[in-house]
Amino acid sequence: MSNKLQEESAIEAFDPRSINKPVYEKLRDLRQSYDVAKECGTVKKEDYDKRLREQKSQAQELYTYLMTWGLMRLRAEEMSYNDWGNEKPSLAKRAEENQEGKRAMLECFFECLEDVTKNNNLKLASSDGIETLNKMGMNEYLGLTGIALAVAREFSFWADAIYRDIKGGEKE
Repeated sequence: MSNKLQEESAIEAFDPRSINKPVYEKLRDLRQSYDVAKECGTVKKEDYDKRLREQKSQAQELYTYLMTWGLMRLRAEEMSYNDWGNEKPSLAKRAEENQEGKRAMLECFFECLEDVTKNNNLKLASSDGIETLNKMGMNEYLGLTGIALAVAREFSFWADAIYRDIKGGEKE
């Protein structure tokens, strides 16, 4: 590898935008999908409010959850919420389900983690995500956990900015 390519690679690795930009974009897109669905009348205001509170709360809790329980359990938690399988229903249908905001945020997190690592083979957000984590070597898993903690910290920050109008906890 040429010195110029090595320098560009190193600069990108230390560019804080390599983490916060994908986090911002994923959270913005998730929020906008609900905003559009509410404006079009495909999601009821009550469901909209509940799911956005769940999303904000989940995004703010990611870092603490990861520090306490780790990636395997976080991935398992996402699997436990409204598993749609390969036949994901419309946003309007999903928004009617309890905990869908949490599931959507966790899916968003794992998709973002895939984007940040730039490893197309991770497939953490897929139904095989838990198997992917299970098959990793210790060093690879610990390295991914470190990246996940940095991503989770950004999720917490950006949740306050993107969901600034959402007040209270998920149960209010």
